[in-house]
Amino acid sequence: MSGAALLVIDMQRVYAPGGAWATPGFDRAEANILRLCRRYPRRLFTRHLPFSDPPGTWKRYNAEFAGINRDPECARLIPALEALDHLSFEKQTYSALSSGALRAHLLAADYAEILMTGVQSEFCVLATLMDAVDLGLPVTLVWDACAGSSPALDAALHDIAALMPCQVRLATTEEVLNG
Repeated sequence: MSGAALLVIDMQRVYAPGGAWATPGFDRAEANILRLCRRYPRRLFTRHLPFSDPPGTWKRYNAEFAGINRDPECARLIPALEALDHLSFEKQTYSALSSGALRAHLLAADYAEILMTGVQSEFCVLATLMDAVDLGLPVTLVWDACAGSSPALDAALHDIAALMPCQVRLATTEEVLNG
C-alpha cells in the first residue's frame, strides 16, 4: 500500500462565494482542505464538467444550466488549489468514481487511505462516497472539509457515513492532522 491520498471533489469557482452555485460552508471547507494539502502531497482534484454529448436526463441538465456550463471560469478550481501540485481528474457525473481515470487510478494505486473532501455534500461527495464503498476503497470522510447546499445536508452526509462504520471512517480535519 502506498500511503494516503487527499481526494478533493469539485472545489470549483462556481461553488465559491459569489459563484452561480455558491455553497454555504465553502469557506470552511476550503480552509480545512488547504490545511490538509499542507500535510498530504498526494493530491487528487476533480472538476465537474458537462458532457459534450450528454446521455439521457443529462441533456436536460445541460440545457437548464447552459449559461453556467459555457463559462470557463465556473469550471476552474479556486485559485488557492489551482496553484498546488496535484493530479487532475475531470468527471461528467456526480460520482467521481462511476467511471474514468480517477477510478482506474485509485484501483491501481492501492492507497492505504483516501481522505475525501469537497463539494457538494449531497451530490458529488455522497455519490463518490457510495461508489468508493462499493469498490471497497479505504475511505476517510473528512466531514468538516465538505460543504453542501445547507447545513442540514452536511449533517445528513455525516449521518449516512456514520451508518457504514466498517467501510467509512469519519473524521474532522483536526482528527486527521493530529490523530
